[in-house]
Amino acid sequence: MPKHLSPRKLAALAAAALLLLVYACSGGGSSPPGSQPTTEIPVPSPFPGITSEVVVPNADHPAALAFAPDGRLFYAEQNTGAVRIVAPDGQLNAKPFAQLEVAAGSGWGLLGLALDPDFETNHYVYLYFTQPVEERTARPVVVRFTEENNRGVGETRIIDDLPEATLFGEYAVGGQMRFGPDGYLYVTIGDHISTDFAQDLDSVRGKILRVNKADGSAAPDNPFVNSSTADPRVFAYGLLDAHDLAFHPTTGEMYVTENGTYFCCDEVNRVLAGQNFGWPQVGPEQGSVPPIHLFKLTENVTKVQPTGIEFVSGDTYPSLGDSLLTCEEVSKFMRRLVLAPARTSVQSEVVVVADCSLDIATSPDGIIYYSNGSEIRRLVEAGASP
Repeated sequence: MPKHLSPRKLAALAAAALLLLVYACSGGGSSPPGSQPTTEIPVPSPFPGITSEVVVPNADHPAALAFAPDGRLFYAEQNTGAVRIVAPDGQLNAKPFAQLEVAAGSGWGLLGLALDPDFETNHYVYLYFTQPVEERTARPVVVRFTEENNRGVGETRIIDDLPEATLFGEYAVGGQMRFGPDGYLYVTIGDHISTDFAQDLDSVRGKILRVNKADGSAAPDNPFVNSSTADPRVFAYGLLDAHDLAFHPTTGEMYVTENGTYFCCDEVNRVLAGQNFGWPQVGPEQGSVPPIHLFKLTENVTKVQPTGIEFVSGDTYPSLGDSLLTCEEVSKFMRRLVLAPARTSVQSEVVVVADCSLDIATSPDGIIYYSNGSEIRRLVEAGASP
């Protein structure tokens, strides 16, 4: 092997080639729906009473889902830049809530969607998207709209100082957002396979940010807020490509899906303030925090590209019980993960459905909704009621 091409550099080159191939073959995730309105689970499952039911049959790559307290479902179309609303009765509004100009591409587009915890009074909706700069360059931004009669008005920039990204470049923009039980907005920002910014606290890359919803400024009790060499918005670091976030319904602890390299190491992390998750070269002996779960598709394949993550209640789904659901872009599996009592490991996992590749959200009445490239669906359990 030539000395100037380290294994890590070779991995980066191979990853870039693979990314181009995957994106070219996927067509941007806009394949037509191919399922009936109601289907049995298409994989062997220990949950025979669970079925999957179509809610939106012709959704265009709905990358992010979020519910309003009144039961309306908001969803973001990654490639078109449209945000749409589904009424509580299942009717899709003809006009989009908002239409953004986005730079679309693999890992680009309209990526994040979150509704304000005080939505009932302020009607705020937050969006994360890649705004075009040049032909192959974009800047990730977070904006806020106010909902009025199902339309978004008063666009306001919340975060607009994130580094520019290059299509198929070294910088994974991340882009999912969730409000924590503390009322702060958490935003995932990726690093990537060939850079070291994840360990640089002055960079937002490879981080989870925790910010004030009003103006994107750092939460006052963030772990590095008093450091002169850190971006005060950083909540956790050392992450290759953190994707989605969920908060434990009792403890409030954060759980995050993370994509590893293009060959292995997709995982779930439990995230506490100030923790370092080790990317790219920091081991537990130097203080990094190990994942609580590593995904495995087959005996020899560990690449599943985990995406959405959400807690499910056993009160609504008795057969699933209180557990953690994750989805995967490669396999399209939704997995149920049962946390060990200490919540620092996963004691069991099993596939629930095989058509979830994007996001998961819980309706106000506890029903699980999820999405793939062409549909939004929900889980139904025979004999159970919310």
